[in-house]
Amino acid sequence: MRTVIVVDDEPITKMDLTEILLEAQFDVVAQGSDGFDAVELCRQYNPDIVLMDIKMPVFDGLSAAETILREDLAGSIVLLTAFSNADFIEKAKQIGVAGYLIKPVEARMVVPTLEIALAQSKRYMQAVGDARALKRQLEEKTLVDRAKMVVAKRDGISEGEAYERLRKMSMDKRCGMGEIANMIVASGSARETVEKAKQALIHSLNVNENTAYRRIKDYSNAKQCTMEQAAVYLMNTVSGRTVSKGKPVLP
Repeated sequence: MRTVIVVDDEPITKMDLTEILLEAQFDVVAQGSDGFDAVELCRQYNPDIVLMDIKMPVFDGLSAAETILREDLAGSIVLLTAFSNADFIEKAKQIGVAGYLIKPVEARMVVPTLEIALAQSKRYMQAVGDARALKRQLEEKTLVDRAKMVVAKRDGISEGEAYERLRKMSMDKRCGMGEIANMIVASGSARETVEKAKQALIHSLNVNENTAYRRIKDYSNAKQCTMEQAAVYLMNTVSGRTVSKGKPVLP
């Protein structure tokens, strides 16, 4: 059932609206008397619609509507107003209000207005969902492309062959290609960082590759951090090193 919160500082108006909505098979889950009530009740019930007066004491309907929509506390908002001017309409549009009713409210206008608001909210949520899905797809494609390059460079194969490896790994592990690609990119980034740190230690400390790698590994074990974190720390250390007997002092 479609849920509604009714907010108005006039008890008679609240009662009349509630009766109209109940007769139309809406579920009035709560009532409030000002903007603060509206926000708190929306946090509690997350209704499909808020039917709210614009002119209320302390915290008005437009201000409350702005908070509710910004925090995604309700599906849509319909405002009640005793006047309808261009400034009000423009402000309501900017906030994202789905509709409004002029006081005194005509019973025959309430349900159609709320039905339209619900339809608009449904279309908006569908559009938001589609946009998020498209964004995830684009992000995954970018990640897979990066992973392809990492595997191709690492294993000396073409990007087409690298892609087939990723696809096979995805099937074998029964997880999405995006997840596989993320692990490979992260692993490749870590290896590159460790390699850069090794080269920095080799040149700064005049040690061989094995010794440089062992320094990174020992630091990682001692500090209980990842090899990548150890590599970054040691690179920063040698770049701003203090010298003792001709050699940098490392932790």
